[in-house]
Amino acid sequence: MEIEVPEKELEIPDKELQQAAVENDSQIETEMQDALGSEPPFEMLAMDAMSPDTRQNHLMEAIRRVIRGSERMRKFIEHKRVLHSIDTAGKPAPRSRTLEENMVQQVQLVANCYLVLFEACRARHLPGNMGASTEWSSMHACVEDILQYVVDAPQELYELAMVLLYELWMSVVTSDPELKCTPDKPDSEFSVLALYLRWCEHIFDAIVKHSVRLATQQADTTPAAQTADGSAVVPELKEEKSQTEPSELILAFIRDAPYILPALLAKVAECLKSPSTAPLGLAVLETAIEIRPPIFITGLDILLEYAASPDRATRSGCIQVILKHCSSRSSLLPRMSLAAKSHFVRGVRLAEKQSVELEKQVASIFNRVDKVLPVGELAVTEAVEARKREALALRKQKKQAIEAGLAVYAELFLKLCAKRMELLAVMFVAYKGLSATVQVIIRRIITPLIKSMADTPAVIIPVLKQFPVGTETLAQRIVFLLCVNTARVPARELVQAVLNMCDARRLDGNFLAYLGNGMERAEVHKRLPTIVAMLNGSAGPQMLVSEFFTRVTTSYLNQPSVLTPTELLVALHEPAVVNTEKKAEEAVRVFGAMTNADGTLKFPPRVFDEALAQLAGRAFVSVLVLKTAFIYREQHHGVANVAVKNLLQTLIERKVWEMRSSLLNAFISLFRTMLPDALPLVKSIPPNILQMMAKIDARFGASVS
Repeated sequence: MEIEVPEKELEIPDKELQQAAVENDSQIETEMQDALGSEPPFEMLAMDAMSPDTRQNHLMEAIRRVIRGSERMRKFIEHKRVLHSIDTAGKPAPRSRTLEENMVQQVQLVANCYLVLFEACRARHLPGNMGASTEWSSMHACVEDILQYVVDAPQELYELAMVLLYELWMSVVTSDPELKCTPDKPDSEFSVLALYLRWCEHIFDAIVKHSVRLATQQADTTPAAQTADGSAVVPELKEEKSQTEPSELILAFIRDAPYILPALLAKVAECLKSPSTAPLGLAVLETAIEIRPPIFITGLDILLEYAASPDRATRSGCIQVILKHCSSRSSLLPRMSLAAKSHFVRGVRLAEKQSVELEKQVASIFNRVDKVLPVGELAVTEAVEARKREALALRKQKKQAIEAGLAVYAELFLKLCAKRMELLAVMFVAYKGLSATVQVIIRRIITPLIKSMADTPAVIIPVLKQFPVGTETLAQRIVFLLCVNTARVPARELVQAVLNMCDARRLDGNFLAYLGNGMERAEVHKRLPTIVAMLNGSAGPQMLVSEFFTRVTTSYLNQPSVLTPTELLVALHEPAVVNTEKKAEEAVRVFGAMTNADGTLKFPPRVFDEALAQLAGRAFVSVLVLKTAFIYREQHHGVANVAVKNLLQTLIERKVWEMRSSLLNAFISLFRTMLPDALPLVKSIPPNILQMMAKIDARFGASVS
């Protein structure tokens, strides 16, 4: 059986209609009241005792009542719409209780139709599925005017909206007490559940749009204060609110609605796309996921998605809410970690792509063919230098942009690493194989995180020990950041872990340079050859070796230095160090050239005096001892003469010419540099030995003849 529903005619109110609406308002109100009482109450009869035909007739009568009511309702709603269109200086038109009571009655009739269907199906032991029946489609259309009326003024008609939703929801739970149907997937598009969900979505959408308009208006009318330097000033919070918070109505709906689809939060998520409405979205989500637990996961996923927002305030707000629930809901940490890892990996890939593009742009600068070629060597040189400056400026600009972009994607990841350090393994995996540009950026952005671990290095040691081959520079950076504070001694557990790691994996001295003040004496002696082996004549390794020497010879509160400067200089002449050949000599030069903050030499001459005296008396004297004396003279000039002459005297007494030829050659070279001051020592050398020495070094012979 089909029931026709009159088509709705859209009329645009003009001034005459508005005037007529004002004059006839009382009459219309009276008609509405009469209509409200004209329909007798709808009786829910016992379906079990009815025949199938009677049940069908009873159901169709319920539908007819809905359609008759919709015809009356349309007239009343159109009248009120015309009345509301009149300019009232911004004030809302007065509400009509009679009209709202008619709306409630109409929705109750719709709910009754579904209850009748449910009872009829139960009596026949059939599922309550109405399929795509034209009657049900028509009945849904009959209440569209009511829905539109509500969404046109969601704030003023909020209470009415809640009443109507509860009427529909009561029909849902009555006809399906256990909600066998999946709430977000009704079994029919014309079921009461589908009707409820449609109304819920449209009303919520209207509320969100209304709140966005309110937030935008408040932002436009409340310009941010600025300081003299132009920076924004955060307004002070007041105890009393001077205006309605835009988030209040949305939160009220989320709190009050009998059922809300978690997917509806996507409408709130739209707010996070714009910096102007992001505060509204954050305020809603932060509270909504607490007051409505069933939507928590959906809300959390939205926050996780926008935790990589390019807008700093939006990103920080999302991360703040996520971290707030990180500790209280530890079971969700894997979900948070997965999203954070996804953001980080995406950021790394983007940074790598931008890095490759940067190299292409730099190459194009040098490969560019000028329209006018430079003439002359000077012009060519200037052209090359100009291109170098251009490439340098481009690199600087692009690298800053790449780093800023990667920092956005990595922010949540790094914050979660502080709570779940094993996540750092993901960074090691991503780091391997990246371009040097991106690797440098990663080593830079981890600085705050790793420094915060300095007091509790035990949490990071398990990850550090397992770093993949090819990520040594990242591991070294982590060790450096954990030890960078020179005012304190590294934790013993960290020092021991790194030493064990170096032994097991045969790592170089880069891992040890900042651990010197945390080692024991025996450990320093054992690791000194590894430290010295880093030297290659370049400034980088020399700086690391100098840092190690400084830490080893520095005293800390309640802890003396691991070695005195003299002990360290003597240790540099141990056989294991001497075997590094020229690197040992470079180490002595680094030691002697170390300076204080004011530029003065760090170690006074007496350190060399004491060390040379000890070394000269050893059973085995290396060539390095004599080279150390030479370096001492270079760096301290005349001050070194006494100690060097004492060294020469000791070696003469020990008959250096009977020792190794390499040592004798070094002795002759040093002796020659000390002339004429060392001439008195010539008398201690037998004439035949002097002749032999003169043959070895003609310049020595000429000097002493």
